[in-house]
Amino acid sequence: MPTLEAAFERYAEARADELSPRTMGWYQQKVEGPLASLRKLPVDRIDRERVRTLHERITRTSGPYGANGAMRVLKLILNDVARSHDLPPNPVSRAVRMNRERPRDWAVGPDEMPDLWRRLDTLDDRVRRACWLAMLLTGLRCHDARSMRWDNLDGDGVLLVPSPKGGEARAFRTPLPRLLMQELAEVRDLTAPLESPFVFASPSSRSGHVEQMRRTWEFNYAPHQLRHTYRTMALEAGVDFQTVTLLLNHANPHVSFNYVTRAHLIGHMREAQERICERLAAYR
Repeated sequence: MPTLEAAFERYAEARADELSPRTMGWYQQKVEGPLASLRKLPVDRIDRERVRTLHERITRTSGPYGANGAMRVLKLILNDVARSHDLPPNPVSRAVRMNRERPRDWAVGPDEMPDLWRRLDTLDDRVRRACWLAMLLTGLRCHDARSMRWDNLDGDGVLLVPSPKGGEARAFRTPLPRLLMQELAEVRDLTAPLESPFVFASPSSRSGHVEQMRRTWEFNYAPHQLRHTYRTMALEAGVDFQTVTLLLNHANPHVSFNYVTRAHLIGHMREAQERICERLAAYR
């Protein structure tokens, strides 16, 4: 019977082509961190009492969200082992009462939007400023915005995101609004001497593009907060739920959504993107 550590290694190897490095890194962090006390145990010895006690301890030390995340990782590893070994029912499902998780009201409200724009427009670092703007006007996740490449942006302003959350299987194309394209033209001129493949180039980072987009005194907003803001403003702009799901590359549980060919909807998504951008820019 494999240990939890060995089981995770097998899972990671089998899913390497399906999950993004960031997702796999997050799983590994859980295995090596809050689940470390279980790593050397054969998985059939991970019982309900042990799991329940561990969840309660992680809740006290790392908070309710961290504890729930660790249990979800443990559950998926045990389910993977159960495909090839006879195991008792998953102890996470049977023993753990997950902590209540409440969605954060994180979107920047209308009263704050003028201040957000003022702070954004007065940032000295114009490349970093454009990266913040890209997240605000498209809802892109932070890594997808920071690692944007010129060769993934076609002449019609459609961006390919090759390895988003979920890995290459979740790759998608999304049109960028005109306002952002104008800003990116200025960034291209500014960074031309670097001859970098990245839109938001940084000669001082190991990756070659800007890193650590975090809230600061100058711009007191977090990257994912801008994604929440984009999502909320999309509804304010009257864009339907299904279209926003496409723009954000969220999974959709409805069976009928599997019949949608995203590539045929670029024009529709472009119209929606412009409406959202116009709504956001109205507060400038």
